[in-house]
Amino acid sequence: MKTYGRHRRAHYVAAMKLVSTVFEVDPQHASAFRAAVFANANAAERGEAGCRGVAIAEDPSAPGFFLTSALYDSDEAAAARHASAAGRAFDEAVRAFVKLQRVRLLDLD
Repeated sequence: MKTYGRHRRAHYVAAMKLVSTVFEVDPQHASAFRAAVFANANAAERGEAGCRGVAIAEDPSAPGFFLTSALYDSDEAAAARHASAAGRAFDEAVRAFVKLQRVRLLDLD
């Protein structure tokens, strides 16, 4: 149990999982990647159990550089993201033009 302040207590809540991914794609394929990543985010938010939301950022000073963050209810939900139909379709759609992909899993409590 976590204690906030001197006398306030909150019930323990399991840590949520943030999946943060940096993508670098060939700049000439940035628009195709952008379309695929937005489609995947919509599918994840609507169809993946435990997905609380997805944020997508693109660096305007570095064409082809994207950051995505997806928030999941649990480790299991985060781990299942690639096994979903949306995850498999996204991986297939962008495989040819992703130069770099770095994934970080962070616990939020």
